[in-house]
Amino acid sequence: MITLTIEDKQIEHIFLDEFHSNKEKFFEFIKLSFDGFKSQSVDEDLSYLEDEIQKGFDSGMCKQSHDEIFDELIKKYASN
Repeated sequence: MITLTIEDKQIEHIFLDEFHSNKEKFFEFIKLSFDGFKSQSVDEDLSYLEDEIQKGFDSGMCKQSHDEIFDELIKKYASN
């Protein structure tokens, strides 16, 4: 059981007017949206990390290549 207090007027409008106060449909929408969000997060483009990786590689402190580092990041963060 859950008690929901909606303090955001836009969310309140969505619940009352778009879902006609139907809690089951509203929660089903939230679950489906969250599932889509999780799937999207797995497929997220990690290229924004490329500059940081390149800085580390250019520093000479790392013995791995750029591709090796990026492959490790993909395995660690994109496979979950």
